[in-house]
Amino acid sequence: MRTYISPIGYDTRRVTRPVVQQGLGPDDTMILLRPSTESDTERAMQAVADVEQLLQEIEPRATCSIERISTETFESTVRDCCAVVTDVDSEREVVVSLGGGPRDILLPLTIAALVLVQTIDQALFFSDLDSTVQEWRLPNLTTTIPKRAIDTFECIVAAEDWQVLSSIADETDQSKSTVIRHVNDLEDAGVVESDTTGKAKQVRAVFSGELLSLAQRTGR
Repeated sequence: MRTYISPIGYDTRRVTRPVVQQGLGPDDTMILLRPSTESDTERAMQAVADVEQLLQEIEPRATCSIERISTETFESTVRDCCAVVTDVDSEREVVVSLGGGPRDILLPLTIAALVLVQTIDQALFFSDLDSTVQEWRLPNLTTTIPKRAIDTFECIVAAEDWQVLSSIADETDQSKSTVIRHVNDLEDAGVVESDTTGKAKQVRAVFSGELLSLAQRTGR
């Protein structure tokens, strides 16, 4: 059972193509996000009707609803987007589409998706360049780097490639057993990944780790 969450503007392809690509089951539902107040109501509701008609043609038993999002302030829009995501039943897969719709909602929804990344099963994007639907792996920016593993973490990030643990131990002047503990902590935090297919275990930073390291180094 999936719940698709998508802002909807006037270009309905940005809503329908991700669903067509991923598929729509009888228990799936689509939540369309629209501003609580808007000027061209007739055109917006026609877009919604077109999406509802296509979804019914694909799977008549699937459901579709409209969620009105406050755009009074940036903060209220982010809060409303977060509420939509967290209100989805925990037994359902959450699929967020970040490919279009009103910019007033799209950016806040993106922020909500980053904050609630562990709640979201898929993030889809409709490309302006070639009209393809892509799956994005959202970085986890809410995790915490264990303080005792900071030196090990920064050494891994600086390498920009796979590193064996003995090399990390040499560069940070730590014992290999200490580095092993740190790497385990960092893997649990989701900021590094390891490869044990070779003779020696190797480790490198994942995208989330790169971004968190950048934020730490440039923080003021």
